This record gives sequence, C-alpha cells and structure tokens, in this order.
Amino acid sequence: MTTPGSGNVRIGRRLSLRVALIVALSLPGVVAAVPLPPVDRVAFAPPPGAMLPLHAVFTDESGRRDELGAWLRARPAIVVPAYYGCSNLCTTTLRATRAAIDAAGLHAGRDVDVVAISIAPLETPALARAKKREVLGDQATQRNDGWHFLTGDDAAIRLVTRELGYRYAYVAAERQYAHAAGIAVVGTDGHVARVLYGVAFPPHELRAALASAGAPTPAIDSRAGTSDTAASWLLCFHYDPASGRYTFAAMNAARAAGLLALAALAGYVTLAWRREHRGASRGNAR
Repeated sequence: MTTPGSGNVRIGRRLSLRVALIVALSLPGVVAAVPLPPVDRVAFAPPPGAMLPLHAVFTDESGRRDELGAWLRARPAIVVPAYYGCSNLCTTTLRATRAAIDAAGLHAGRDVDVVAISIAPLETPALARAKKREVLGDQATQRNDGWHFLTGDDAAIRLVTRELGYRYAYVAAERQYAHAAGIAVVGTDGHVARVLYGVAFPPHELRAALASAGAPTPAIDSRAGTSDTAASWLLCFHYDPASGRYTFAAMNAARAAGLLALAALAGYVTLAWRREHRGASRGNAR
C-alpha cells in the first residue's frame, strides 16, 4: 500500500542519487583538470664547484649598471633568486633573510651583502626599488645598507641561474613563475658555498654558511637541504605566508563548487522528505 506522494518521493530519491553520483564522479575530474605545478622543471641544486659569473652585467635598484662582481667582491654575500612582481613567497624569503641576519647579530653592508637577482628579464629598476622598500621599509633609504636588488637581461640571468642549478618555469595561466625558495651563500670570488632552502634560516646555520663562504676551497655544502627538499618549497603563486602552505585557487574553487552542489543536494533531499511527511499526514487525516 502506498500513501499519496510516495511515488513522487521515490522519483525524487532516485533523482537525488543520480545527482549525488554526478557530483561524486565530477569532483575528481574537476580537480584533476586543474593544472598542477611544474615540479619537474623546478630545482635549486648548484653543481660541485659552482662559480657565479662575476662578469655578467646587471642593473641595481638605483639604476647603476655594472658587473655582478661589483656587488660580491667586498664580503661574503647572500644571493636570493627571486622576482619582484611576486608578493608572496619571494617577499617572504627576502624578509626571512633580513630576520635571519638580525637574529644572527650580523649587519648587512658590514658583515654580509644581500644580492637579490630577478629571474624575470622584463623587470625594471623601478620594480626593484619598490621591492626593496617593501622588504626593508625605512632602512631602504640608508646609504650602504648592504642590500642590492638587481635586474638583468635573459642572457645574464641564465648565466647566474645555470651556476646556481636554479631551474624555474613561467606558468602562463597564473602569470607567475614556479620556482624554489631558498638562498645561496657565496664567497667573494663567486664560489657557491652553501644553499639554505625554504623561508626560515636559523641564525647558527646562516653563520656557519657565511664561515664556509670564506673558505679558500670552493665546496658546496647542502646539508640544510637537497634538490628533493627544495621541491617541497616550490611555487611563488598561491603561497600563504601566514600558514606556510601552498594553496591552489582553482582547486579551492572546484572544492567550493562541489560543496555547493552537495549543499543543494542536501536541500533537495530535505525538501523531498518534508513533502513525503506532509503527504503521509494528509493520508492519515483522510
């Protein structure tokens, strides 16, 4: 025996199951369709005996054009591959470098120089100046602050990144670069002494790296990480400095769409149940 409306409820339930099946099957497809980071094209692993090309020509944030050696020969340097159009991971790495120098009791311009090198050949000294102000604040206006934000053409950038073992990829859909986060500690002769990966540099490790940069024999020390470790610190886009995690807007959007679909399904089932309940009540009343 059936009650009024029970046939509609059965149809509604079947439809609900179909909707649920469609949602369940479509969500993995949507997420899978999101382009994942080009991890295989990203690295930060200098070859043994790596020497930065001191003759490569760059321009700093003030418009001064010179060979890279002009910013490296005075004292050991921290070289930070980055690009200035990035407001997330690159800025976090540069600020972490400043914090590590302060925590180690060092002074940029006296104990160490910091040389940021843009990997984007179209960036300008104006962008470099803006990034320097963003990172250093009022300190950016001081003379001999020890911070240098360089830009260069594609040829100069490739010379440096080749010696750093620094591979990156431009992601057109995101209009950003996928790259590893970290810093290279370099001696005054240009040899790469050590690479520290990530966005946090313990003071004792920084001091040890700078000490090794003063060693007469070039030898890369990567105890703080490997190229595999660097792979866990990828991608300048959708990096959340607050949580230290990477997020993907497209994936989040897909998940949000799925949740909305599930919410709509739950609403439909609830409405069907209420209709069934009302139909059963009317049948009993008769």
